[in-house]
This record gives sequence, structure tokens and C-alpha cells, in this order.
Amino acid sequence: MASTSILSPERRIELNPYDVDAWNILLREHQARPIDQARPFYEKLIGQFPNAGRYWKSYIEHELRAKNFENVEALFSRCLISVLHIDLWKCYVFYVRETKGHLSSFREKMAQAYDFALEKVGLDMLSHSIYSDYISFLKTVPAVGQYAENQRISAIRKVYQRGIATPMLNIEQLWNEYTSYEKGINPTLAEKLIADKNKDFQNAKKVTRQLENLMRGINRQAISVPPRGSAAEMKQVELWRKYILWEKSNPTNTEEYSHFAKRVIYAYDQALLSLGYYPDIWYEAALFQQEAAQKLAEKGDVKMSNAMVAETTNLYERAIGGLMKDSPLMYFAFADFEEERRKFENVKKIYDRLLAREFVDPTLAYVMLMKFVRRTEGVKATRVVFKRAREDQRSQHHVYVAHALMEYYCNKDSEVAMRIFDFGLKQYGSDPDYALAYTDFLSHLNEDNNTRVVFERILGSSQLPPEKSIDLWDRYLEFESQVGDLTSILKVDQRRREALKPYYGDKQALLLIDRYKFGNLVPCTQEQLKFMGYNKSIRPIAGSAAPSGPTPSIPQGRTPMIANGPSAVMGGQNGLSLEMSGYPRPDTNQMLPFKPKLRPAFSYHPVPGGLFPPPSQVSQLMKLIPPPWSFQGPFVDVDLLLDSFAKFNRDPPKVKSEPIDPNGNFGMYKVADIKKEFHQLLTTTNDPMVVLASQEYQQQFLSRKRAGGGESDSDDESRNVGAGDIYKRRMNMKTGE
Repeated sequence: MASTSILSPERRIELNPYDVDAWNILLREHQARPIDQARPFYEKLIGQFPNAGRYWKSYIEHELRAKNFENVEALFSRCLISVLHIDLWKCYVFYVRETKGHLSSFREKMAQAYDFALEKVGLDMLSHSIYSDYISFLKTVPAVGQYAENQRISAIRKVYQRGIATPMLNIEQLWNEYTSYEKGINPTLAEKLIADKNKDFQNAKKVTRQLENLMRGINRQAISVPPRGSAAEMKQVELWRKYILWEKSNPTNTEEYSHFAKRVIYAYDQALLSLGYYPDIWYEAALFQQEAAQKLAEKGDVKMSNAMVAETTNLYERAIGGLMKDSPLMYFAFADFEEERRKFENVKKIYDRLLAREFVDPTLAYVMLMKFVRRTEGVKATRVVFKRAREDQRSQHHVYVAHALMEYYCNKDSEVAMRIFDFGLKQYGSDPDYALAYTDFLSHLNEDNNTRVVFERILGSSQLPPEKSIDLWDRYLEFESQVGDLTSILKVDQRRREALKPYYGDKQALLLIDRYKFGNLVPCTQEQLKFMGYNKSIRPIAGSAAPSGPTPSIPQGRTPMIANGPSAVMGGQNGLSLEMSGYPRPDTNQMLPFKPKLRPAFSYHPVPGGLFPPPSQVSQLMKLIPPPWSFQGPFVDVDLLLDSFAKFNRDPPKVKSEPIDPNGNFGMYKVADIKKEFHQLLTTTNDPMVVLASQEYQQQFLSRKRAGGGESDSDDESRNVGAGDIYKRRMNMKTGE
């Protein structure tokens, strides 16, 4: 942390392109430069953070100060639709108002700009200024004639009524302005209109309070960066999800589904401005829009449904064209969305865009593309894709396995599938996963001889390293145990022992367990496996495994089934737990579950199902020290610190003292004179402790106290006698007087 602050911002960005603090330092520097010099930096900035509204706003304002209006409009066209940042849209309205006043159609353009802004960000809780400015603008529009005046009043009333029904800050101020406006036009009609709209205002006012509480901890100015898993990031994700779920609960109680859907979609849009590198948020937003389009179509609102479908397409385009350009998940979801709409050419273009990404593994993309082509054009058309995948040097062995299984299951042609496996074996013979997939495929075809030939061919070749052949030997033994006789089983077992001897040594019993196990049944208890050192995962029964790859291990948290037998290490009754005589064991009935929390209170007590509290001294110390999140570094590397302590030399440093010449000088004094005076000082000075302890000094001290009077005597008594004796002595002194 400390070393990072020493580096220049350019160097910090070179080391970490997502260092927002370094970018902000450079931004402040370039804001003071001419726009021609700062423009390359701004392009890099928005290229690195394409959905950061405040960076776009800084770039536009700099161009606006230089009166480069064409560049400003070009920038607005690049970011305005995709970046729904409230400050950016306020900047857009300001630009139109300040630069289009000389046009004859200024009022029409200004009204269109305000309507456009309210359509996009009018649901924002900070949009009050847009409503207020729009109303002020409409009030200044000249109206000639009664018809024009009525049109202006209707337009102003429409904006007012839209604003007072939208949860946002300062909604009370907007309501007061609206009531005053209505009363100023027609007091009689105003009472009816105010009474009708009061319900909407009260509902919006109530929802605004809830919205303020939800948005209080959310940092809306945060820049989207790849997740690092910090507590602050996880807290922000939690708050955004809580806000989105709240919007999905329809807090405004609107009966208009399109309005409800717009609010939820806007919540997702705002979340993606800060969480742009979370593919799950992108997909959930797209999925909600798809469901909303379907419901609108069912309700008969075809126009709105089509608009929602178009918005879904734009959302996917924003994802794969921006922050999610290297996320295969978003490409696949987009392709399925287009395939569902029967836009097959668009699907191919989506896969081509993914395959064109240089730093993305294309293997899974080729597999998904083959499946798509098989669904839409047939199995024979997938061979073109398979050929393309084979020619791509970045592809892995999975394309061979996927296409071979596709030929077998869809075309019912095992010969073609076997030829594909054989062809891939030449290139991936050293890959144990490919070998296992091939042998699994052959074993499910009941091709015993071919399966043995492939096993022998792979294990006998020099392509597969010995350390990678363990799983293949296990599968070979399992295969022989299924179809072979005892002689063939023993031969394979012996060869397996010899091949794996460098890894198992003399622990031959571990290899014997693999010979006698079946699926998730093993010939030993869990305790015996543990003490023998057997750490392989227990696979399900082979017949239930998929033929396309290695059989998966049992799910985490499930206990493998053990054949009925003693539960002790060497004998015992069924159902008894492991007991080791001679070793004490804790009483587990008295143990409490450990459930740590991020910030536990100091008053927690150990109760069943509760928490382990810190000791009282530690709790007191934790109350005094600052909270952990107030410390931002530098952080100590404990290992280096302990190594430094271990290497520390505990012996005091040895100072090389040079002998002093007795005939020389020490400064302006002679050494001999200094020695003489120091010796006299030592011989003539008494030890203070010896003097104080002498009997002569004690007698002199007591005599001086008596000569000093009663006050000193009473002071001495107060130091040497008890409280009761002091009181009696003082009373005697007063009586004597």
C-alpha cells in the first residue's frame, strides 16, 4: 500500500488498469489542460470505463468549455442512451438549453429534450430538478390566444401530475408548487384536481421514504471494476439486490404492468452502472425484460411488448459490446434469445464475435455452435463447424468428444464416432481426460476388444506421462472387473501395481481397494480408509455415468455408502462409532456450534446455536481500538516479520575500544589529571544507601524532628502510625496546650 502511493499514476495504471484513484489523479491534471492535449486521455478513460457517467460528463464539459459543439453532440450520441446516469442527463438538458436558443425551433427542441430526459431518467429519485426546470420552461413559453393558453396549461399540468406521482426527493416542494399553480388558474377546479391527485402524492411520498432508506448505503458514483471479493464490494452487491427486489415487490402498488416493469428495468440499469462486471446482474436484467415482454403480449399491449424486446436486444448488445465482451455466458444467452426469435443469422454472427475474441478459449463456443447448427440445420452441417474448430489452434480436445458423441447419438453412427476419437487421439494422446472419454464411450458400446486395444494403445505409448495415467489404470481395472475373467483381472492388476509403484510404494492395500470396490461401495469402513491413507473420491455406479467423460465424484457433503461391516478399525459391532482406547475424547454434547459473524456485538453469550464471545478483557480492548475498516494499511507481512525476528542477533553490539594513552590529552585536559580527579571523587564520596542506614544518621534525624515542633511530629506520625493512633496523639497535644 505504501509502495503504491510512491508510484506515479501512469505506473499504477500500467500495473492495474482498473486503479480508479490513479485515473482520478490524471483526470484532475488533464482538466486544467487544453482540450486538444487532454482528448487522447479522455478517450482512454472512457474506453477503460465505458459506463462511467461521471467520466463521460467530465469529457463533455471540457469540450463544452472549448465550444466544440460538434464534438459534444458526437459524445452525447455515443453515451446518452446506454449510460442512464442522472448527472449526465442533466448535463444534456443544460447543453440543449444553453446552445440551441438561437434556433427558430428552440422551444420544440427544448420540449423534446425534456420529454426525452423524463422518459429515460424520470424515474430517478434525483430527477426533481429536471421536472422543475421543465415546468419553468413551459411557463415562459408565450401563448397567443385562448387555445394556445389552454395547451400550455395542459402541458404544465401533465408534467406536474407526472412528477407528484413519482417517488423522488423534494416531492413535497413539487406538490406545493402544483397546488399553488392550480389555485392560481381556477380555484373551483383546483379543489377537485388536488383532491384527485392527493392520493397519488401521498403514495409517492410514502414510497420516497422507503426509497431513501434503501439507497442510503448505496454508492451510486462507484465505477465498475472487476470484482475483487472485498467486504465493501459484497455489501454494495447486497444493497443493490435488495433495492431491485424491493422494486419487484411493486411498492407503488401500480396496476399498470408497463409502469411497474419500467421501474424494475431502471433499477437494473442503475445497478449495472456500478456492477457492470457481474454477468449474473446482466442476465437477470435481460431475463426480466424477456418475461415482461411476454406478459405485455399476453395482455394485448403488442407495441409495448415489441419495445421491450428491442430493449432486451439492446441490453445484450451493451453487454457483449462493453464490459462483458469476454464473457461467453452473455454470448450464449444472447444467442439463445435470438434463436428463440428465429433470427438464425444473428445467432451465427454472435458466435463469430465470440470466436473472434483473441483471449477467450473458443472450445466451449465451438461446442455450443455445433449444438445450434445441429438444431437448425442437421448433424451434417455440424461437420463444417467441427472442421473449423480443428483448424483453430486454441481449441481443446472437447470439440472431438462433442462431435463424436453428436454423430453417435444423432446419426446413430458409431463407426464415424470411433474414427473421430481415433483422429483426436493422435493429437491428444497425452491428455488423460480425452483418453477416459474415449474408453468410456467404447465400454458403453460393448466393444470389449476395441476397448482393450485402446487401453493398451494409450497406456503403452510414451505420450501419456506416468503421473497422468493413474485414473486411466483405475478405469482399465474397473473395465476388466466388469467383463474379464480372473486371469485378465490379475494381469491388469499386476501391471497397474508395477506402473504405479513409484507413487504408492509398499502400500499395496490401497491398490487392492480399487480392485474390489464397486460404484460408491468399498470393502472398508470410512475409518479404515482414513487410517490407511486412501483419499480417492468414491464415484457413483459406473452404469449411471455419462459416456462423454470421466465419471463425476460424489457431491460434497454426502457420505459414501460403505458395505456392512465393523465400524471399529479392527472389528466391532455395526453401528458403533470409532473408539480408540487410551486417547481421551471430548464430550461433543457440550460443544456449541461455531457461527462467526462479521461484526458480532460484545454482549453475545455462548448459548446453543449462538456465538463464541471474546473474553471480557478482549471485548474491552475491542471497544477502545478503532474499527478494522478504518485501517487501510500498510499491512504487515507476518511471515517476513517472523523471519526477521528469527534472524535477529540478540547479542549486544561489540564496540571496538581503543586504549587511551595515559600521557595523552582528552580534549584540552590531560588524561592523567582526569584519572586522578576521578579516583579522588570515588574514594571520598560515601554510598548514600550506607549513610541512610547508619545508626548515627538515624539519631541525627530523630533529634532534628524533635527540635522542629509538633507539626513535623504529627506529620511523621501520620506517615508511621495507624489512623487511630494519630487521632489520640493529636488530642493529647491539644489537652497539653
